[in-house]
Amino acid sequence: MMAEWHVSPDYIVNNWTEELLDLMVEKLTERKEREREAMRQASPAGDPGGYRVPEDVLFAQAKNLIEVVKQ
Repeated sequence: MMAEWHVSPDYIVNNWTEELLDLMVEKLTERKEREREAMRQASPAGDPGGYRVPEDVLFAQAKNLIEVVKQ
């Protein structure tokens, strides 16, 4: 959980109230459930392995992340 929030255990212990921790855990659980549901809906029937992105979508999204350097 701490990696999700980018804080150390000490920070949580020293700075968060029990109410805040409860709220953060509740919201994290809700988000994980939404992610799981989105993956379930996106997964092709009969493919329990997960989600597949079509090539054209992948390359369209990645074109700004890849830099081609000619030597």
